[in-house]
Amino acid sequence: MGSRTTDDILAELEKEKLEKEALTEDEMSARYNQLLAGDSSKIDMFDFASDLGSSKLLHYHFSLICQQWDSFPIKYKELFHSFYRHDIDGIDFLFETLTARTQEKYHCQIAHLIACCLTKFTHRDFYQESRKKLIPYLRQFTDIKDNEQRRNIIITIGWLGSVSDIQLLCQYMRNDEDSLCRAWSASSLMQMSFHGVTVKSITSRTREDFIAAIEAEINLFTLGCIVESAQILWKKKWVSTSSVEKVDEEKILKAKASAIRFLSKQ
Repeated sequence: MGSRTTDDILAELEKEKLEKEALTEDEMSARYNQLLAGDSSKIDMFDFASDLGSSKLLHYHFSLICQQWDSFPIKYKELFHSFYRHDIDGIDFLFETLTARTQEKYHCQIAHLIACCLTKFTHRDFYQESRKKLIPYLRQFTDIKDNEQRRNIIITIGWLGSVSDIQLLCQYMRNDEDSLCRAWSASSLMQMSFHGVTVKSITSRTREDFIAAIEAEINLFTLGCIVESAQILWKKKWVSTSSVEKVDEEKILKAKASAIRFLSKQ
């Protein structure tokens, strides 16, 4: 039997693509009900989410994610993370939903979902326009009262934000009532340096904020995150990631002193 040619492989992939796009809501609903019944594995859920993302069933896919946001029995991680497979159609759909009053209670979560999808498309021609369109919503939702949702928005600003968002993140690093929001604000400042904002732009605007945040922070894990973010931005080595994760008090406090001493001299 001869080996498959490139044309054979391409034809097979195209056939699979068309089969996924032709999936009906009835078919997928039946599969989902089986998952709810408990007759499934992690792989089954992954396959279902992947197939759903490759289908044309955007409304149905989104409705399942909303059910998960409303605390439906199955964790929605796979469903959430497969939505990007709808490509630009999915992005456009989410933006339309983001402005619909009927979905207002989900708007913050939709903005987070759009941001997660966009991270898959940094090379696409629609990325920059979509990013600029989303940023105002992310800024708006940093004031949301729900801590978990606010953390997610702060994280996405690190992925998609600009120089204009540096002081916003500094404000939350220093003043947010939630310790993880403070930690993720520092991490997002560091993440910006990997997503188009120069290190110099960040360090020149944040030195005093980092000093103040490090001096004032009482939560050891958050303190470790802030120091670790600062050391990456200023190219120093005060504390290891494992020490932060283990909340090693001695090493974190030692790193705190080193960070304050260094930053105060800059």
